[in-house]
Amino acid sequence: MKNNLIVLFCVGFCLLFSLQVNAQKYHIDIELIGSTDSTAYLAHYFDGRIFADDTTQLVNGKGSFVKQKQLDEGIYVIYLPSQKYFDLLIGKDQEFSISADPKNFIESIKITGADESIAFHDFQQFMKKQNTNSKKIQEAYKANKDNPSEKEKYQAAFKKADNEVRSYIKQLHVDYAADFFVSKFAQFTLSPKIPDFSKDVAESVTDRDQVIRKKSYLYNKNHYFDYVDFADERFLRTPILKNKLEFFFEKILVQSPDTIVKESSLLIEKARSNEDFFQYLVQYTLNYAVKSKIMGMDAAFVNLAKKYYLSGQANWADSTLLANIREKVIKLQFNLIGMKAQDLTMETPEGEFVRLHEVEAPYTILYFWEPDCGHCKTITPRLKSEILDKYKQKGVEVFAVCTQNQKEEWENFIAEKELFDFINCYDPHHQTNFRVYYDVFSTPIIYLLDKDKKILAKRLDVDTLKTFLENELKNTK
Repeated sequence: MKNNLIVLFCVGFCLLFSLQVNAQKYHIDIELIGSTDSTAYLAHYFDGRIFADDTTQLVNGKGSFVKQKQLDEGIYVIYLPSQKYFDLLIGKDQEFSISADPKNFIESIKITGADESIAFHDFQQFMKKQNTNSKKIQEAYKANKDNPSEKEKYQAAFKKADNEVRSYIKQLHVDYAADFFVSKFAQFTLSPKIPDFSKDVAESVTDRDQVIRKKSYLYNKNHYFDYVDFADERFLRTPILKNKLEFFFEKILVQSPDTIVKESSLLIEKARSNEDFFQYLVQYTLNYAVKSKIMGMDAAFVNLAKKYYLSGQANWADSTLLANIREKVIKLQFNLIGMKAQDLTMETPEGEFVRLHEVEAPYTILYFWEPDCGHCKTITPRLKSEILDKYKQKGVEVFAVCTQNQKEEWENFIAEKELFDFINCYDPHHQTNFRVYYDVFSTPIIYLLDKDKKILAKRLDVDTLKTFLENELKNTK
């Protein structure tokens, strides 16, 4: 009896183990009708790109993706060397078959054995029809936009199309439980439906249109990611997350460092519970600040770098990356737009001393240069003739710091170009630490300071400096 129990236990254990092994695999059969490709690839989306997970050889258009593990759920793509491809949602059911005609994937795909994948394909077909319809409405609207009586008709058509999409997605949410990704992804494609705030703002309100626009902006900003669960890493494996983030940061947010830091932090903290999502958003927002062409956005970089990388929270960052970030922060943290410029006590060619903070002028141009720099030889005379000579009577001064110690060459250049109206100075004993304070590791470099020596702009060329000065003087006037 005891032996029989042992045998039954072993059989039961082996059966259970077999079921567990079968449950932990994916098996996707594909049939591409009339395909001449010999290979097919299975890949997932991430950060706007695709990364291969598996490959199969096609025999008469047939092949299989099979591995003894589960794929991470999300949106995948099956693509061919002929550059034809189609998107596929892979959810909980990972043993199914697909047949399709590469000439028209969306119309011809047939999926068997994975209800969620079928629902995603149905959603794709529905959206394709809606997009075609919306395009026709838009073209008709453009052709009749000068006809006021037609405008209302097309607005109603757009509203009807939008309601149809939202109703379809709402039904998906009813048909599939909250842990299914198909309804979450469908919702993710929606943009916020901004209320008509003109009904809430009285006609008597001062600057009524501006108040309405501000309310619309704030609503759109605060609700843009309503349909994203930042604890659900499946959103990382979609083709639209990066596009959504780019649109949010570039087109919706006010491009100021304070706004970027605040909104970045709000998104990052929502993903705190998911390590992968947290890492992705920290990296994305830091890179956005680094790559921004907007002057002053380095303040956002410094803030985010200190908060998440230099604080030890970025446990994925190796020592080399951290060292590079730390070095960049050191170079930027003392010369951010809006900060009071670090004071410099420098020596003149005559051996006297001048202090930057003692320069009494509505605007001070802080200029770092050297006489043997080819670019400086061009910029320096222009700075005199096009800037100082033109704006000196309006209170502009040039605090010109020679970054090298070749005093004779420096003095000769001053005399040759008649730069006597510059406040010419240098640091022969290397006591001011100006290279770190002002990130001076190449020349020329131009900063613009106000009367209180706050940094208004930095790393300017002469033409941009001229534009800044004109605007500042105009605003002051």
